[in-house]
Amino acid sequence: MPPESPRQVYLLNTLKLSHDPFAHPVAEQEINCGQPEPHFFAYYTDPQTSNFDQPIPQILRQARNGLIFGEPGSGKTTLRYTLEAECRAVPDRTLVVTYELSDALAQPPAADEHWRNIAQELAIDLFIQVIEQLDTFDLPTAVQKQCFRQQMALAWPRLHRVVAQILKEDLPKTENGLAGLWWSLRRPAIRYIHPSARIYNLLSESAPAQRKVNPEAVAQTAASIYPSGEAMLKAGLAAASAWGFKQIFVLVDGVDAYERKVEAMLTLIAPLLEHLAHWQAEKLFFYFFLTSDMQTPILDSYNKKLNKLPFPPLSHVIEWDESRLSALLQQRFRAANSRTPGFNALAASSLAGKLEDSLIQAAQKSPRRLLRLVSSLIDAHAQNAPKQPLITIDDWRHMREYWSYGRPRPPALLLEAC
Repeated sequence: MPPESPRQVYLLNTLKLSHDPFAHPVAEQEINCGQPEPHFFAYYTDPQTSNFDQPIPQILRQARNGLIFGEPGSGKTTLRYTLEAECRAVPDRTLVVTYELSDALAQPPAADEHWRNIAQELAIDLFIQVIEQLDTFDLPTAVQKQCFRQQMALAWPRLHRVVAQILKEDLPKTENGLAGLWWSLRRPAIRYIHPSARIYNLLSESAPAQRKVNPEAVAQTAASIYPSGEAMLKAGLAAASAWGFKQIFVLVDGVDAYERKVEAMLTLIAPLLEHLAHWQAEKLFFYFFLTSDMQTPILDSYNKKLNKLPFPPLSHVIEWDESRLSALLQQRFRAANSRTPGFNALAASSLAGKLEDSLIQAAQKSPRRLLRLVSSLIDAHAQNAPKQPLITIDDWRHMREYWSYGRPRPPALLLEAC
């Protein structure tokens, strides 16, 4: 957002917010927006939780597999990021591994290719989480350093620049310290990480002897060491265990990034579902973040197999009611240090007591659509009167006229239609 844009004038000057909490309605955009301070995790709002007596991220930290279903835009990826943050922020020795299937694939991976891919992601996450939690460990042993070195070598094409920056103290100018480097590894910054001597020493002593940066060369070397993807993944599990991690969660997301046909999406993850019992015995658990239309086919095909697991998986559908969508808006305001309790306090007399309800009704139970509505309404108002705090019915009309997010368009307000 350029300096002194109408939107910035309205939000930062007129409403006195600390930042724009409605800039990015999509989680992947929001968490990678390059802000010097990560506001994303301050926005989290639990969806409808009538089945649980705890916040959903707390429920998901139990050692079992899980199937999380939701419509596009319901907050699956936001929940995945929040679960990752919870695990990384509290050093209870749970290693969390991100496994995104969002890249275009010529064909679905076979089981062993999945294990190889997960092993490479585990190497990245072990690197990050050991550094994040290094102060909570005793001095690293020779075995730990050797395991760390082997895992770094496996991911060296992606790690070498980050390691070089840390050793040269060439750090990004952010409020996150070393964690400002995690974006280049496609991982979010959770909290500030001080560039300590312990981290410097560990990386200096554990850097691979053969520092191959060509992915093909690394793959050839790995193939000569590990006879299979399963062997490579088990080596990663052993390395995590050597560092004291008691369980590993693999968070599977992005299944619908390129393919929306249910049969094709199910084929993509079928090898993972088929082998849950095998990996559960190794303290490796999978959480799948999937579209709602996959729920019935998965349960029809795998119900008996899933129920035979020592710990049957949690199955949960993300749903939003009006009260939780209202809470989402309030949380965004709070995260931006707002004195405004909600959108009704910003409504002109023609919208008095109706603005927030109108937004929530137009959102059709979708938090992503709600945030798009809010962002578009803010833009419409800021273009007309950025120094005036109250939003008018003309702003709503302007928002409808220039709506750019496809169908359905926001509805006309009832008081407009009369």
